[in-house]
Amino acid sequence: MGRTADPKIHFIICLLILLTINLAAFMPSMRGDFLWDDKYFISENPNIQAAGFLKNFLVSPFGGFSGLDENSARMDRIMQFYRPLTSFSYWLDFKVWGLNPAAFHLTNILLHTVNTILLMAVLLALGIPRLFSFAAALLFSIFPLHFENVAWISGRTDLLAFFFGAQSVLLLIKFLKTRRSLYMGLSSFFFLFSLLAKESTILVPAVFLVVFYKKETKPAKAIISILPYAGALLAWFILRTIALGSAGMGYSGRTPLDFFAAAGFYTIKLLAPFNLSVTINPVPVFRSFPYMILGAVLTALFLVCVFWVVSQKWEKSRAFLTVTTYFLFLLPPLAAIFSAGTISILAWRFLYLPSAVLTAGLAWAVFRFMNRRALALVFLAFVLLSYGFEIYPKNALYGNEEVAFWQSFTNIEREDVLARFNIGVKGLALDEKKSLTILNEILADRTQPLHGMLRVRIYEELGAFYTGAKRFDLAEHYFNEIFKIQPTHSMHFYFNYAFFLGLSGRAEEGEKLVSEILRQFRQNHYVLTRAAKFYLIIKDYAKAAEFYSRDYNLFRTKKSLALLQELELLLKKPS
Repeated sequence: MGRTADPKIHFIICLLILLTINLAAFMPSMRGDFLWDDKYFISENPNIQAAGFLKNFLVSPFGGFSGLDENSARMDRIMQFYRPLTSFSYWLDFKVWGLNPAAFHLTNILLHTVNTILLMAVLLALGIPRLFSFAAALLFSIFPLHFENVAWISGRTDLLAFFFGAQSVLLLIKFLKTRRSLYMGLSSFFFLFSLLAKESTILVPAVFLVVFYKKETKPAKAIISILPYAGALLAWFILRTIALGSAGMGYSGRTPLDFFAAAGFYTIKLLAPFNLSVTINPVPVFRSFPYMILGAVLTALFLVCVFWVVSQKWEKSRAFLTVTTYFLFLLPPLAAIFSAGTISILAWRFLYLPSAVLTAGLAWAVFRFMNRRALALVFLAFVLLSYGFEIYPKNALYGNEEVAFWQSFTNIEREDVLARFNIGVKGLALDEKKSLTILNEILADRTQPLHGMLRVRIYEELGAFYTGAKRFDLAEHYFNEIFKIQPTHSMHFYFNYAFFLGLSGRAEEGEKLVSEILRQFRQNHYVLTRAAKFYLIIKDYAKAAEFYSRDYNLFRTKKSLALLQELELLLKKPS
């Protein structure tokens, strides 16, 4: 009895250790606010808060529709991201906790903890010794590149994709051992769920195909075995097409040399994840000749490994299959650089899945090549400590409110242009001179791929800032510069311009502009609330109450209700 209980006790101890380490490493982020994309996807997302979320989330773009009219739906489909199960997880958090960012952070931490346990379970199911598997899970727990996945609420996409993808792998292993078709069916369903969280697992069936080929020995049987996963992929594609329409992604203009540079850069950082910036500036990466050479060599190595795996016996190809799996998991983030819809061209969060293969390989290599187990354990303890010193400050960084978060970046030259944009914009009220220097440096770099978009956004933010400061001459200058750049503009710009008109004594012009937007987007949450804000600016409280009422009747957000109630009390007071 004692012997049979030992493995269970050891497993429970491993779980408690993993839980403790993850909570200790990532809990500082729980003090933080909704940051960056968190507002779009959660705190200012009417779909998460609306009553009809469950009816539409499977056929909605990531973030959902901002309005119920056709023009809004057409505009939202341009997003080209489809991740309904991630939206569903945000909705669950909201239903249980409301808009409490600490709860959303805690969900991320617990998801990551479960993922470390799933990684250990996969390795154990593959026959990897318990100590090796536990060491891999420990390394994966506080792998430095994971701070963006776990500490940032919007990094949850990769956590959920891994969560379902790992279960798909476990069920496939179960099928291979038992040959019960139930496990195969469940495995394909979990693969579908992983795609519905994020498309980063799209090449997992390629690994399964190789396994089936090695097990079945005949290509035809291997292809037949993979059909349930092809069906899951087709189902995902159909749902995605319903949600986003048939429009394809535009081409970013990136070249194969950029692909090689990204592959080399990602691999170096996976092997040595230290001295990390918070975001990744892609410009020096794509200009690095050493990264290009390394990426080309790695791509050649990948092709050699594929050939070896296909041509050799199972026993001789396992190590090569590991390398092949790593590259297959790395391909989706590498392919993302070619999409014009990708804003963050390179990002640490994209490497969550490849890092699982790397940490497992590192744990195996340490125990395999170090003759003395005690020496291996000391080395792993050193690596874990080094990982902890790297990741903990990053997690603490995300434990800030928004302005403090952006102002706490210490070496902004290393950050990507979007981070530098936010640092500049969020700091205008604190240090106008410093922020203008940052924003002007962005404007001066015309080699930046996002320069055109950011030029408009910087002028727009400066126009809005100077409008709020009632320095209307400067505000008008920046708005006029935008009109010179392009004839049509974003909804965000038009409302900022309307606010400027309202505050600078040209309320009639502003009202015409607001009315035109309302005519096109009659049932849009953003439009209705911004229209209400415009009427608050010009002190037409009855009109403001009307638009908050219309918004609340459509989307039932607590914020609109609270503002509506305040206005109704104001209107009831004698003048």
